Amino acid sequence: MRKYLPIFRLTIFASFALAILWLSLAPHPPMPKTGLLSWDKAQHALAYAVLALLGGWALEPLMGNGLRAWRRGAAIAILYGVLLEIAQMLLTQSRSAQIGDAVADAVGALAAYFGVWLAATLRECLKQPEGE
Repeated sequence: MRKYLPIFRLTIFASFALAILWLSLAPHPPMPKTGLLSWDKAQHALAYAVLALLGGWALEPLMGNGLRAWRRGAAIAILYGVLLEIAQMLLTQSRSAQIGDAVADAVGALAAYFGVWLAATLRECLKQPEGE
């Protein structure tokens, strides 16, 4: 089972990325009517935070433990957000690219990375010294 773990994680990451692709390029994607998620920028930030987390989680078995995989996951999420904004501009007539959306994507991805970094830092600080 362990040898299939990277493939399983990458499949979940890719599936979520495809869902974002569809939502980004569909002429009339579903939109929540109430609450914080009715705000477009909150949707972007949340989606790309999850994408960054899934990316780091998917890359961790391939890159080893540590923050490198999580940084790479956040970078991939940010680049993906920028590329999808460009795709909206070039490939659709019903959607338009917005700098604010790309910024919200980056904020979400960076917030997710910061959360992982903070958790790793706290875990290191709270570790008991060996021998005690």
